[in-house]
Amino acid sequence: MAAVVAATALKGRGARNARVLRGILSGATANKASQNRSRTLQSHSSPECKEEPEPLSPELEYIPRKRGKNPMRAVGLAWYSLYTRTWLGYLFYRQQLRRARNRYPKGHSKAQPRLFNGVKVLPIPVLSDNYSYLVIDTQARLAVAVDPSDPRAVQASIEKEGVTLVAILCTHKHWDHSGGNRDLSRWHQDCRVYGSPQDSIPYLTHPLCHQDVVSVGRLQIQALATPGHTQGHLVYLLDGEPYKGPSCLFSGDLLFLSGCGRTFEGTAETMLSSLDTVLGLGDDTLLWPGHEYAEENLGFAGIVEPENLARERKMQWVQRQRMERKSTCPSTLGEERSYNPFLRTHCLTLQEALAPGPGLTGDAGYYSRAQLLEELRRLKDLHKSPKAKDQQQPSTQKESLPPPEANAEAINFLDSLTQEELQLLLFSETLAMVSDTREPLGELTIDIQKAKRKDELGVITYCLLVHAFSRSFLDKMLCGNSLLGYLSGSLEVLEQHSHEFIKFLVLPMDRKISLLKQDDQLTMTRTVKEGEALAGFVSEAANLLLLRVMAWRQTVPNNARFLALDTEGKLCYSSYQALGFQKMQVGHQQAEVFIVEQTVHSNEGIPMSCQYYLFSDGHLAKRIQVGSPGFCIVTKMPILREEDETEPRPVFEKKPFLWEEDVELYSRFLDRKEELRLSHSSYLRHHPEARALVSDFLLFLLLRQPADVVTFAAEYFGPFAVRCPPTPTLRSSHRPSPFRSLVPERSYSRGPRPASGEG
Repeated sequence: MAAVVAATALKGRGARNARVLRGILSGATANKASQNRSRTLQSHSSPECKEEPEPLSPELEYIPRKRGKNPMRAVGLAWYSLYTRTWLGYLFYRQQLRRARNRYPKGHSKAQPRLFNGVKVLPIPVLSDNYSYLVIDTQARLAVAVDPSDPRAVQASIEKEGVTLVAILCTHKHWDHSGGNRDLSRWHQDCRVYGSPQDSIPYLTHPLCHQDVVSVGRLQIQALATPGHTQGHLVYLLDGEPYKGPSCLFSGDLLFLSGCGRTFEGTAETMLSSLDTVLGLGDDTLLWPGHEYAEENLGFAGIVEPENLARERKMQWVQRQRMERKSTCPSTLGEERSYNPFLRTHCLTLQEALAPGPGLTGDAGYYSRAQLLEELRRLKDLHKSPKAKDQQQPSTQKESLPPPEANAEAINFLDSLTQEELQLLLFSETLAMVSDTREPLGELTIDIQKAKRKDELGVITYCLLVHAFSRSFLDKMLCGNSLLGYLSGSLEVLEQHSHEFIKFLVLPMDRKISLLKQDDQLTMTRTVKEGEALAGFVSEAANLLLLRVMAWRQTVPNNARFLALDTEGKLCYSSYQALGFQKMQVGHQQAEVFIVEQTVHSNEGIPMSCQYYLFSDGHLAKRIQVGSPGFCIVTKMPILREEDETEPRPVFEKKPFLWEEDVELYSRFLDRKEELRLSHSSYLRHHPEARALVSDFLLFLLLRQPADVVTFAAEYFGPFAVRCPPTPTLRSSHRPSPFRSLVPERSYSRGPRPASGEG
């Protein structure tokens, strides 16, 4: 297939290009290929470049030779060689450029420039997902372009900013990063083109080596050699010290947000060494990548590390940015360390997830860091799947998935709640709703108290009542929501009603959702039953009280996964994470708050996160919904409730009770003993038949040897009973007695009572 494409593209370009094609596809020597490539690029090489770029090494391994480990399997070695060694790559780049200009006349993303004390970094979206950058010294009005793919877009930004282009920094030779060198160097005669001599960058005028520094005004830019993607790949580090700002790393195709580039010219060990070079920089270094791959890369990171909460928070932010077509760069290297799997090859969680398992010899079976990086890269290449294939899956397959369940940590946390603890968290509070510019929008009121609830059968139960209400104006439109919920002592929802409305001028929006517990089931107003009562389910009302409990305990259950309802009323997971403590200014007072972040992981939509700033007694100081321009904040310092310090109960040592040493008790014991002895003797004197009766019973017992001695004794002595024990009112509540079947029930009338011994 590559031969057909190449032959079509090179048709009519002469015998020279035909020989190049035949030499590559037939396995000609690398020396011939490099000579032909030098002749091809000679026509557009810079006259100012006195030295020819070094020819490619014959031992250069573009693609790993192991079958099944080829990251360019879909492209092939032949096509990559054509793309990098001949005019075919340039023609393909020009075709991409034309299509991108027609499809994205204003760029694929909305640029978000950053300004740091007179230094401006301007991302320029080019092609379908590339980024070029313009780094400007605003005082000297000088600019440096990084990877100018589209010369027209870069030139438009230069003219708009009113600066002079003095340098071009190319990270590597690929046309989507160096294709604009020719036009920009012609339009700006004094512009210098920097790059690695090992990559044969078009119009290269100033070759750079590892740790060389390029100075432009106050800009001090250091080149760092990072081979792997290509043999001569460079990244550029803008030093932040001269302008007292953060350092900036322009990573090209080495490192992306939550991803890294493919290893075209090198090995996994080479790429790992290059990534470690970047890891040695500071956590506050800003990362400016060469492509917009953030959403796709974070999706892959969620597969290999599904429990990574840092990745989930970043994914929420990225999805909101991309919904508005905003750029996702920059991130920081500190952030990348927390969720980028290609920078986390030292983590045990990745090893356990991807390691091949114990071998035949019983070894641990773990990868080395380079092997793990290679495996991650292989899985990332397989991660892309056609959307049509996903759309062809029947809906019944989605419906057959098991419903989510809360884990043991969440259930144990709910079971640990006590009535005494909840009693301290019953109070009312009001917060002001303000915009990001501190403009007042409305207020939020939360009230939790004890209450009585009557069910459909009229049974009254004591419970907790949660009432929350907010009303505000958004773009001069009235909006608000209310929440009314009844909870049991274990935060189990008994009944809940929520109402949300936005008074649009054309089409007002009004949505109501109700939950009602009936026969151990949660029934929604849309008559969708979620099944039996779910363990670990936390409703919106229970969430407000649960946050107070976490603030009171100053802790959040680790790895707890609760159940909740998303914005569409569907069952999903909910998790909490402690973000630490922070000092917060409220009026003229400063207090410490405990920050808890709740994330509702919707199965269909994007996750929703809210951050709650809580005082030590559970009062809410601030509430922020991630991605929302407004937030709620307390305007007056509440009176914080402290836990009552009660004195511990005195502990008395238990002494042994020696009644025999007590004269009084021992005397009473002897008197009682003598009284019982005399009573027994007197009874035997008055009833001489008792001895014969007992003797006969013992004789019958020895002869019959019954299995149940108690029942046998009751049957034997029953007829001699003087009186019958009183019959209980509810005889069925007592276990059967052998005396009931032997003694007939008696109805006592007002007449004389039968004499003793009469039937």
